[in-house]
Amino acid sequence: MKKRLFIIITMVLIIITTLMVLYFDNRNNEQKNEVIVKQVEDIKEEPKEEVYVDNNPIKIGLYIKSGNEKKIITEYSSVWDAELIMGLFYAIPTNESVVSGKSFEYVWKEYWNKYSNIEKYRIGYNIKFTLNTGEVIDHVILNPDHAYLMFPKLQFYLYDDVNLIPGRAYYHVTQPEMTEKTQCTSVKLVGDKETKNIISPIELTVFTFDGEEDFEPVTGKYRGNSCYTILINRK
Repeated sequence: MKKRLFIIITMVLIIITTLMVLYFDNRNNEQKNEVIVKQVEDIKEEPKEEVYVDNNPIKIGLYIKSGNEKKIITEYSSVWDAELIMGLFYAIPTNESVVSGKSFEYVWKEYWNKYSNIEKYRIGYNIKFTLNTGEVIDHVILNPDHAYLMFPKLQFYLYDDVNLIPGRAYYHVTQPEMTEKTQCTSVKLVGDKETKNIISPIELTVFTFDGEEDFEPVTGKYRGNSCYTILINRK
């Protein structure tokens, strides 16, 4: 009798133990599934990283006047004294070595209009140099307000050579004059009282853009392919 009771108790314990093991295995599996589902949901909720695609087809170059023509350059040397012109540079939508024509406006529009949907594009600049303090100046310039930030390290002037006002003297663009049609097709650099503190060549870049997506979200720097850079050296 005792032996039979012992067997029955043992079987009950085995059944209870088996049921408990099955219960905890199922519970662990449920918890694991909950974790997996949560991880999948988290992945779905994570914002997709922006992929920048540059479809800008415009070629652009920086030119100087050479007789009746404009000649593309990679480097330029000039005197950097205060109030002296350090350089006048023309942004033309081509990389040809020399361009010429009836007028700058005519030549510029001839190249510009070779592209389709061109009305959405604008011209901008970036200037970079090092001061004797070790500070690196690296600024995007899209309008006269941006250009004004260069004073008194140097004077930076923007000109619109293709939307000239009839009867008005040739003059640099001011901020109130900026419109959606303004094209800053040339820049003039003039020495200022702190230009003497620049110890590196000046890196001047011209670029074309059609929206905020052409600039790095954090740094604000141009990230497209439609650009051209020259070095301006102290003579």
